Amino acid sequence: MRHSKKMQVADGDGEPLSIKGPGSRQLTSADHHTPSKKSQTSRKGNGSGKQLQQLYRLYEDARDIYNESALAKTIEDMLRTKYRPRITKIVSLGLGSLLDAKDQQRRIKQLVVLMAIASHLTLSTSDKSKLRIYAQDPTFTAADETFLQSLDISVLKTPSIANLGEAGHMIDEETLVYSPFLTLETYKLLLSSSQSSNGTVRAPILVSDDFNALRLKWDKRTSERKDVEGLIQGAREYRRRAVSGEGFWTQADRPFPMALYWRNSEQQPRDVGAARNTIRSESQSSSPFSRFEHRAIPIHA
Repeated sequence: MRHSKKMQVADGDGEPLSIKGPGSRQLTSADHHTPSKKSQTSRKGNGSGKQLQQLYRLYEDARDIYNESALAKTIEDMLRTKYRPRITKIVSLGLGSLLDAKDQQRRIKQLVVLMAIASHLTLSTSDKSKLRIYAQDPTFTAADETFLQSLDISVLKTPSIANLGEAGHMIDEETLVYSPFLTLETYKLLLSSSQSSNGTVRAPILVSDDFNALRLKWDKRTSERKDVEGLIQGAREYRRRAVSGEGFWTQADRPFPMALYWRNSEQQPRDVGAARNTIRSESQSSSPFSRFEHRAIPIHA
């Protein structure tokens, strides 16, 4: 069900366009996130209103499909666990421009997954911190940045895909890194820069390409195969769990297999999905992020 309230985005002349927001069901006004006035800027500085309107419509459609998919339940079960580490920020790497005609549908869907992940990481009411979301990609356009900012996502800068840029300084012990697509070189930078002084990996959760599946992409004799084996070794401090679930991706937009990498800890059980949190009811939550419907749909692992 789409949200009844409407989001306001400026068109090319600075006049607001009424666009339904990213809510997944009927929410109260306190639940709904409305784009800030800062994002309601003119076509000259931040892309045309028509582009933004199209992005919102595609986002809504993809979100509605996600809400009805088995993937939604899979991700919920993975993240809503008793021993989940405290996460105060999400850093997304490699999302790509949402205006790219060839891969637009896939990237929009990957953004929906990002926001779904955020909806499961809501901090408790006793925690004064606010969950923050960051996204970085050198191909982001002005329209991309305006759209992301309207979803309360801060945009970080980097000169190229092979450079971690500002994101490299953001990752710490309370960060979930979401990387739907990165080059092998950037993955190596990510894992090497995520090492603390004592050698342990700092970022507790990584949602990325499945390195085990990635290894099978290349012949054993290739340098790429050796690079991926190095990534698997670099992620040895993590437990891997494949992200699966039907009903969301199509043959045309299906990405490379993804996995959730969960850093080992003494308090954590071997199966990261074995224990569940006692989750606050939605009526008690004050999260600024859109919540997603969760239905009892079988998981096709």
